[in-house]
Formats: sequence, structure tokens, C-alpha cells
Amino acid sequence: MHRRSPQASALTLLGSPVRRYIVDILANLPLTPTDAEPHSRREGLTAAQLSLRLGLHVTTVRFHLDQLVAGDLLRAHDKRVGVGRPRRHYAINPGSLGEVRRPDAYRLLADLLADSLDTGSEPDVRFNAEEAAERWVARNEGALIPSELGTAPARTPGRFLAKVGGLIDLMERWGYESAVRTTDAGRTAHIEIAHCPLRELALRNPAVACGVHRGLLRAALAALGETETEIGLRPFTDSDPCVARITSHAAFTVPEGEL
Repeated sequence: MHRRSPQASALTLLGSPVRRYIVDILANLPLTPTDAEPHSRREGLTAAQLSLRLGLHVTTVRFHLDQLVAGDLLRAHDKRVGVGRPRRHYAINPGSLGEVRRPDAYRLLADLLADSLDTGSEPDVRFNAEEAAERWVARNEGALIPSELGTAPARTPGRFLAKVGGLIDLMERWGYESAVRTTDAGRTAHIEIAHCPLRELALRNPAVACGVHRGLLRAALAALGETETEIGLRPFTDSDPCVARITSHAAFTVPEGEL
């Protein structure tokens, strides 16, 4: 009997909206705790905390978490909070570029891998796929980000769409073919990716491919001044393309003349 590879199974796991939502929640946690969000991306959340955010029974959430951990899309670790037994936390697995055996086959990944290994005065530092992608964009920001779009956060749907348009132009330079539509009165952009240069990698290792995508999108948006955004990824299937969902949580204003 033919058995699915672990990587293919991991990609299949993200066909579930609940599991995608869990991954998106954990992937959008801040790098360091804030007043608004006291939990970090590396720390993650417990099953009970996720159940409150999802509105699902904790047993149901644990079932999905176990599936995602088994598929290497999440990692589980125990953390002691106060007195008592340690609590199991779940965090996003951003993927390791060390798992990519032939980075020369991917121009973008080759750049990211070289950049992640070029740590200057920190020879022992190694970046995961998401961190390497963010770092690469930051280091090449001047050559990548169109200055005419500005770095002030968009305050109208039109200006936000212009920023997303700049992002699509940038993705085209990286080898992506994309189309965009908006919902939520222009606050959410859905980028449908018809061609992805990392598709082959995504089949073998979704954690690495999704980590690279999150890092590229998050860093490019930050360079455009769009730091108050939430990124969701729906990986491709045999019949559907990959979709990146970008939602702005910035305060939009009513343009003059529409009051």
C-alpha cells in the first residue's frame, strides 16, 4: 500500500481551516511580549489559551495541536509558569534552512542561506528560515523597496492597496506570479499565488517554505511601514493555489471630501 510522505502529510494538515487558524495565531505572535500581547512567538501558547482564542473545546484543540506537532509544523515545549508543574506550550516551527539539501536549485533560497550563514562577528549564530528571510529583506531594503510608496502606515484602503501592489511587484522579482483581491472594506488583501518558486520545497518541507514566506512578507511590509498587519497562509492543493492573507489593523481614516 502506498504511504504518504511525512512532508506531504504535513501539507495536507493545513487543508483544515482550524489548523491553519492555529498556525496563523502562533505565527503572528510578536517576537517579544507587549502590553497588548504578553506572549511571544518563541514561547507560544498553551492548548487552554488557544481554546479561548478559537472558541473551541480544549480537547478539540489538543487533537489539532498533536497533528501539527507530528507534522513538524509546530513544536511543543514545557515551560514552568509560577509554582506547580510545567505547562506545555506550542509554538510555530519556522523551519531550518539547514534542512534544505540543494539550495543552489532555488535562487532565492540560495541568497537566504548564504545570508543566514554570514553572521559577521557572531559565528555561532544560525537563523531559522523565517528569521533569515526577514534579515535578508532588511539587509537589502534599499534595493528592494520602492521609495515612492513611503514608509508611513497606510491610513486609507487605497493607500494600503498601493502598499500591497508594491509587495506584489517585489514578489514578481522573486519569481512569484500573483493576483490580489480585497475584502473587509479594503482592510484585508488576499494574494493568490499562481506560481511559487518554492512549490517543490513546500511539497517536501512545508515548515521551511511557509517560514520563508512569512519572513519575506512580514519584513517587506515592515519596510513599507505596515507593521500593524496580520499574515495568514493557505498553502496550495492540487486544485487551489497558495493564498497569503494580509490584514491591516492600523486605524484607517475617512478621506477628505467623504465626510
